Amino acid sequence: MKNIYMYIQDTMADFEHGYLMQALSLQSMLGEAKVKLVTVSKGKKSIKTAGGMTIVPDVNLYDLDTANAAALVLIGGDTWLDNEQDDVLEVASKLLQENILVGAICGATLGLAEKGILDNRYHTSNASFFLTQMSQHYRGQDYYKDEIAVQDGKLITASSAGSLSWTKLIVEELGLYSKYTVEAWFNYFSTGDAHYYFEMMNSLEKDAQGH
Repeated sequence: MKNIYMYIQDTMADFEHGYLMQALSLQSMLGEAKVKLVTVSKGKKSIKTAGGMTIVPDVNLYDLDTANAAALVLIGGDTWLDNEQDDVLEVASKLLQENILVGAICGATLGLAEKGILDNRYHTSNASFFLTQMSQHYRGQDYYKDEIAVQDGKLITASSAGSLSWTKLIVEELGLYSKYTVEAWFNYFSTGDAHYYFEMMNSLEKDAQGH
């Protein structure tokens, strides 16, 4: 089983990974999980999220096993222009070069922009001016798309309003569920229509049976 590494840091935006957590939890209905969530931070010190939660990471960033990585997920926060994030951004760049999925949302896209990772990849963020005004080294304006979530190969980016669509793209890229399950899941959480909930549950049962 491979790992989805979620990098966590002080000021991390709590709400931006909620849909991803829910989608990963559905693996319990498959009988056997395909990926495992592992939280990672520098120094393995506890962090305080924007909402006030304290989280102790599972592993130190420097112990991250890239050979066993299915994805690296970067959540928004207020610290992405700090030099202390350089190491995780280097890991993100390395994983992309090795064709391993990197998902970044909200403020995390600013970190990618500052390090030139978005210069030649289609991407999005909270707004185009968010990147151009906040990052001194961003040169990817021609690749910016005014959408809430964008995929370019193994890079998936999103605005702070795009966590549901961002998660859908991540789950699809990882191949965790059938396309019918993913569509029903997305439709349920985007509309609240109970019809899609039952459709999702029925499709998950078929996924578990290998259909």
